[in-house]
Amino acid sequence: MLRPLSDFVVVKEETPEEYAAYKGYTHIIVPEKFEHGPEDRAVVGQVMAVGPHCVGMVTVGNRIVMGKWAGARIPYQGTTSLLVKEGDILAVLTDG
Repeated sequence: MLRPLSDFVVVKEETPEEYAAYKGYTHIIVPEKFEHGPEDRAVVGQVMAVGPHCVGMVTVGNRIVMGKWAGARIPYQGTTSLLVKEGDILAVLTDG
């Protein structure tokens, strides 16, 4: 288990939606080298672990939004996890 220290959070990043679907393009073919598009979209992920000094509303299991360049990508158990500071999390997604 990857245990974050201080106010860090371990996040499992969700695969982003394809750019054409994100923009609503139905009749345009977007070449593979441009599949991510010109926008730096926010990253959505699920919180896997929180550090002992986290004081906000972030808990294990939350879906969160953070900036594209926030945190560090860590290879762990065959997947890539993100290690971000709690303050770099922009929002917690809720059902409703």
